Amino acid sequence: MSMIERIRSRRDAHRRARAIEQALRSANSPAVREEILAVAQRHMS
Repeated sequence: MSMIERIRSRRDAHRRARAIEQALRSANSPAVREEILAVAQRHMS
């Protein structure tokens, strides 16, 4: 993996993490939060 690919990968992971955190903050109910976490875990594995 080249240096640029590593940087892109880290940047994308950071962007996804920020998006997930933002979605969790704006979620109105615990059920929505659980759903967001489930989707995030599926995406990460």
